[in-house]
Amino acid sequence: MSEEDEKKIKSPHEQRNDRVKEHVAHLIKNVSFHGLSYVADKRNNYFRRAIWFLITVGAFIYAVEKVYESTVNYFSYPFKTARMKIYVNELNFPAVSFCNLNDFLFSKLNGTKLDESILYPDDPEKNNVSEIEISNITSDATIRLDQMLVDCEFEGKKCTHENFTDFWTMQGELCFTFNSGKNSHSLLKVSGVGVLRSLKLTINVQHYEYYRDEMAGGIHLMIHGQDEEPVKMQGQIVSPGYSFYVKVEKKTIMNLEKPYKTECGTVKLKYFDRYSMHTCWLEQLTDYVNKMCHCKDFFMPGNIPYCSLPELQNCTWIEWAKFNKDKMYKCPLPCKIDLYGVSLSRALFPTTQYSSILAEQFRKQPHVLSIVHNITDELLFMRDNLLRFIIYYDDLSYEVLEQKPSYETLVWLGDIGGQIGLFIGAGVMSYFEFLDCLAIVIYTRFFQKFTSS
Repeated sequence: MSEEDEKKIKSPHEQRNDRVKEHVAHLIKNVSFHGLSYVADKRNNYFRRAIWFLITVGAFIYAVEKVYESTVNYFSYPFKTARMKIYVNELNFPAVSFCNLNDFLFSKLNGTKLDESILYPDDPEKNNVSEIEISNITSDATIRLDQMLVDCEFEGKKCTHENFTDFWTMQGELCFTFNSGKNSHSLLKVSGVGVLRSLKLTINVQHYEYYRDEMAGGIHLMIHGQDEEPVKMQGQIVSPGYSFYVKVEKKTIMNLEKPYKTECGTVKLKYFDRYSMHTCWLEQLTDYVNKMCHCKDFFMPGNIPYCSLPELQNCTWIEWAKFNKDKMYKCPLPCKIDLYGVSLSRALFPTTQYSSILAEQFRKQPHVLSIVHNITDELLFMRDNLLRFIIYYDDLSYEVLEQKPSYETLVWLGDIGGQIGLFIGAGVMSYFEFLDCLAIVIYTRFFQKFTSS
């Protein structure tokens, strides 16, 4: 072999570098990434290549900026709320709860140790009332639904106090619920609207039995779903002397789970069968108070001893305030919430003629005559003590507010592809071309064998 031929024979290292350059040059020449071939083409003069370099870099930077904005928007998990009206053939009737603004019967509480502790709150001797004494006194002095409920009618059929369940609110009110769906009470539905398909309640607030410190007389009315335990609901406060027409409108809210901002979910409860934020709050409050004070307040669930009056004053109420102030509860927003909006209108109740009929009924009730020995002004007595509810749907429909993702994965990918394709002409196949070239270069650089022959 001549000396000139030996010089033409390249070493394996040189052959490898040449082969890598060939693959890269082939990619640049054939890739669908617009502008890159003009930059790398040595046949173009430097000025033209510089112009194309600036155009390509500018388009690339702008595309990257838009991809970044789209990605930030996607990972903020935005959502929209769809609103629609659903018409149905029948609707679940809501749970109807009401509480007397008076906690205890004056005739039963007057003169008891609990009465003295309320009258003399700063006297330690008067305040020494045990939890057993509190339980016995309040049990005897608590208002009774069978004495409050004058009349009950649902869709034209009679109902009684046995169709109600009871619960305590955190304000200490004993409340009663119609159509709670609990304790073997089946869930009631309606297939019609208006007053004929309503719940009608006539209630005696027993104004003559109000305790000393009560400044207002009436009923606390709450319309809610069966999943709810309305221990701290606001509701409506209504006074006797009127017939209230309560038009109900149902609204269902559908929330999104994590990672969306609402982060809806549920927590398994041990005291309640159904989850809501109120039941969750109440259960966690009960556990916290029991842990700190080893007892519970009257409205709290669970088989836990009741607190005595000193325990309530010195521990329970203090820890309760701390629990709320420090937000020690963790209760996610439910993924489905049924809300009931109400609009009230009213008329005087009862009329002069009807008050005489009611007065005859009252004179036959021992629990009334034992307190009010002689009803002289029948109309005044009835309007001081009686009120009436007519609760009904105006139409068989409900509103749905449903949260839906407003920027889903496929939309995000489409935006990214559109921005890259628009400004630099690259598509999915372009990335595979780069990956293919990268794989060949790696193989050539590290694995392919070259010889000097």
